[in-house]
Amino acid sequence: MSLSVLSDGRHGPARQAYVIEVGETQAGLVNRRPDERFFTFIAASAAFRALDGQRFATPGAAEQAARLLARPRRDAQPLRLAS
Repeated sequence: MSLSVLSDGRHGPARQAYVIEVGETQAGLVNRRPDERFFTFIAASAAFRALDGQRFATPGAAEQAARLLARPRRDAQPLRLAS
C-alpha cells in the first residue's frame, strides 16, 4: 500500500488518499475528506469493481478486502467441457 495525500489548493486539512495494491496490481484507491469518518474505495481495475463505492474504517481494511477478492476461491469447480 502506498500513501498519497491530495490537496485541493486551499488552506486547511487536505483530503487523504491511499493507493491500494495487491501484488503488482493497482486495485484502486481510498480517500476521505477531513469531515468524513470512513474511506471510500474507488476501483482502478475491473477485477475490483465489487469494492467500488464501499466504505472502510481504515486503508488497511480496504487492502485486506482487495486481497480477499483477488484470492482464488477454493470452492470453485473446474470447468468441464462436454465430450
